[in-house]
Parts: sequence; structure tokens; C-alpha cells
Amino acid sequence: MKYQFDFTDKIVLITGASRGIGRAIAEGFSSLGAISLLVGRNVEKLNETEAAILEQGGKCIKIQADINVVSQVDTMINNIKRDFNRVDILINNAGVGHRIPSIDVTEEQWKTVLDTNLNTPFFLSTKIAKEFMIPQKCGKIVNTASMGGFSGIPMSAAYSSSKGGILQMTRSLAAEWAKYNIQVNCICPHYTKTDLIQEAMSNEDWIRLVASRTPIGRLAEPEETVGAALFLASHMASYITGTYIQIDGGCYGGGF
Repeated sequence: MKYQFDFTDKIVLITGASRGIGRAIAEGFSSLGAISLLVGRNVEKLNETEAAILEQGGKCIKIQADINVVSQVDTMINNIKRDFNRVDILINNAGVGHRIPSIDVTEEQWKTVLDTNLNTPFFLSTKIAKEFMIPQKCGKIVNTASMGGFSGIPMSAAYSSSKGGILQMTRSLAAEWAKYNIQVNCICPHYTKTDLIQEAMSNEDWIRLVASRTPIGRLAEPEETVGAALFLASHMASYITGTYIQIDGGCYGGGF
């Protein structure tokens, strides 16, 4: 066994790849030889991710799609089957959230968060597993959960619920698909400097509060999530499934 990360010509499907954590993970895989399939809705942001990867000498393909729309997902899978006939690694990273008092959350807002953060990753995982990973008898799925999946975050009930669901979904799929040599795991980032918390980051008092409760003393950068994702997707994690890696700066998931 080579004790190093090598994803040469591996087909890696990454949702939410146009920005933030998804973009950082895509750049990480491409820098190590993978062909990153970049999934996102915003074509301009996808172009930026593509340009960054190509500039570094990596390989990638843009896929403009809304993964909450079944027909677009089915088209994406058919195109991948035509062009590659395999998916080696799936990164379920796309996510949304909002900070709204729970008594003011509408059914539509709740549904949007649960659909994007939990329902779609489940159905995308099952489709990718059925179409590619089970027939090829191998595969890696890495889900982006959150420290919010462990502890409740005020005014983010939908987000925390969806991320707690991702953790349980991961455990269930890992147990069910282990016989096919498919490993399913999670990364659980702490507050990370992405568009998802852009509004909160404009509040200096909030930033100081988070820093004071985090032993490392600051928010995470998107690039600091990449190593955990690469490890869980690598052959070095072949006996690890149904678990998670906390990327929390030592704060142990305390909700603020």
C-alpha cells in the first residue's frame, strides 16, 4: 500500500462545487490527479472554480444543475454514464441554511433546507450507488454534515435538524453498503468562512464570541476542510465507514 494521497483519474462528483468548501475540495482532488465533476447552479461561479483548477494543471468538468430537480439529476447521471461509466467518489456538499426564529419559519423554508441538505444527498447517494458503485463493487461517499448536527444552533432549527439527519443517514448507508466495499463517512466543519454565514461574519461581536469559544481562536478557512475529505475518500480509509471527522478547532460542537 502506498501511504499517500493519489487520486489519479478517479472520477469525483462534487455538489456545491462552485464556492466555499465545495470549491476547496474540488481543487484538492484535482491537484492530486482526479477528474472533478463540478456540480452547481451558478455558472459564473462554476467558471471561476474551473479556471482555478485548470490554472493549477488539474482536470475538471462543469455540470450546471439544480440537484433538487429530479430531471436534472437524472440527466446528469446519464451523461456521466455515457462519458465515464463510473463514479469513484461522491462528495455531498451542497447545502443551505438560514437564521430565523423558529416560530417564524415557514413550511416552505423548512422544506427547502431539508430537501437540499438531507433529502437530495440521500437520493443522489442511492442513485450513484445503484448506477455505479454497487456494480463496480467499490466507492467512497463523503457527506458534509456540521457541528450543528450535534448541538442545536439557535434560529437554525432546520439546518441543525438536516445535519443531524445526515449523520444518521451516513451510518445507515455505511452499514447497508459495506458488503459492496462502499465506505460512507462525514466531515463536520465548525463555522467556516463561506457565503452560508456571510451575514453573521459582518457582526464583529459574533466573530469574537465564536473565537472565544474555540480553542484555536478563529473561524475555519474552506481549505482547512479539505484534508479530512481527501483522507476519507482515499484508500487509507478503507476500514473506516459510518463515522465522522470533526473539523471544529477544538470547540467540541458547542452551539452559539
